[in-house]
Amino acid sequence: MTSPAQAFRTIHGKIRREWRIAFLSCFVTGLLTHLPVLLSDIPNHDGLASMYFDQNMITSGRWFLSVACGFSSYYTIPWVIGLLGLFFLSMAAAALCELLEVRKPWAVILCGGMLAAFPALASTFAYVYTLDGYMLALLLAVLAVLFTKRFRLGFLPGAVCLAFSMGIYQGYLSFAMVLSAFSVLMLTAGGESAAEVSGKKSLPGEIRRILAYLYMGLLGGGLYFLILQVLLKIQGKSLDTYQGISGMLAGPDGGGGIFSAGAEMYRDFFRFTIRGNVLFQNVFSAGAGILLLGAVLVKGLSLLRKRKCWKNPLTFGIMVMVLLLLPVATNVILIVSPGVNYHLLMRYQWVLYPVGAVALLSGGDGGKKRDILLEWTALGAAVVLVFCYGITDNIAYANLQKRYEKTYAYCLRLLDRIEQTEGYYPGIPVAMVGVVGDEQYPVTDITLPVTSGMIGMNGDVLLYTGENYRIFMQNYLGATLNILPARAMEEMYYSEEYAAMDSFPGENSVRIIDGILYVKTENSVRE
Repeated sequence: MTSPAQAFRTIHGKIRREWRIAFLSCFVTGLLTHLPVLLSDIPNHDGLASMYFDQNMITSGRWFLSVACGFSSYYTIPWVIGLLGLFFLSMAAAALCELLEVRKPWAVILCGGMLAAFPALASTFAYVYTLDGYMLALLLAVLAVLFTKRFRLGFLPGAVCLAFSMGIYQGYLSFAMVLSAFSVLMLTAGGESAAEVSGKKSLPGEIRRILAYLYMGLLGGGLYFLILQVLLKIQGKSLDTYQGISGMLAGPDGGGGIFSAGAEMYRDFFRFTIRGNVLFQNVFSAGAGILLLGAVLVKGLSLLRKRKCWKNPLTFGIMVMVLLLLPVATNVILIVSPGVNYHLLMRYQWVLYPVGAVALLSGGDGGKKRDILLEWTALGAAVVLVFCYGITDNIAYANLQKRYEKTYAYCLRLLDRIEQTEGYYPGIPVAMVGVVGDEQYPVTDITLPVTSGMIGMNGDVLLYTGENYRIFMQNYLGATLNILPARAMEEMYYSEEYAAMDSFPGENSVRIIDGILYVKTENSVRE
């Protein structure tokens, strides 16, 4: 029988040096970047209702989310959830470096750092109650592609990984598809060590390996959908309309059909890449991105000339087609769920482009002066990007903290006014909307030039519905208000009495009418 010490030494000996570096660089960068949110209770508007949440979101197609988030309990405990999420992400960083065959320590460190600092992860941290599950989904998406690449029948376990990844969060399907495209490019360009797996390189062998990624995707998507339908049937539920999930796999909507949807996918890809205010937030990150792009073009043309890829028309045609279809793979969510609100949480796959650039530029022996210059370019540009992404994340966290503090101050004043209203008593029905009037409270969010595209991070307050008020006052002010559902206020909302009320903090902003306490917080004047 092997002792624990011997077992650990055996396991440690099988862990490659690059994997350890990737894991540590991602984990440490993640701690340094996201520590403010790990050590604080700074919820966004969705987080107010998720202080305890069993994550049973099967009606949104996320049939495995409840299990994935159950490891850290269903309570919102940022430190535990954050550490577990960073662990899964760091495992994904190690798998990603193995998949892309990143071997040089500086490149491994920067690939892990970019994964940990990319602003899409900060937006995910804003929804920290579900972070650990989402990072597990990301890890499964990377493993799906890695298994497909490394093993002859790897598309089978890869399909299982993809199905469970989508069962947690469908947004990482694009992550797997972009990685699959990268793997195909490596194979067709002659940069993948696939011959070690198949024994020798041949055209039929390359085609089979390319088709394996297609098999993995089709089987994984089919298995995901099959399990979803079975579980919906068992629970007697149906898919929700939220984020267009009920139209999943129904194809693109709109009058233009598939061609219009395809054109929009390309437009969105370039629009977000260039003007999304995420990849490039300032002149430093823009300059770094331009340098990376230029270096990739030089390296790519050099490899094409060296390996004479065009001499094999079939594989060269596949390579060109995959390059042209990269925007489609990146934006596949627009086909899977046509009515989706495409926010930053779903755009994490964009980090693969600077990561892929570093992987490409670090490849080879680097003996030539040009290759050495390209490596230094990649090193400098990637360092700048990681630094800029980290700054962006912390600007967003600073605003998130201020949103909480402004919401706390606002609700404290509002609660005092409610309780001082003549005729108030504990349990009185309260009718209110969630919008905070911006005429009485001008916009004070000075981070919008940086955080405008970061969902859950920008804005002034956390209040959008009456339920937001109820939960915030209950959990942070210790007061329980009997706030009526929105439908109960519909008739009064359009009445002359409500229109004539002042908006808070106006003198006439809180009134009792027919036994109901009405609170007007919005700017609403109707003719």
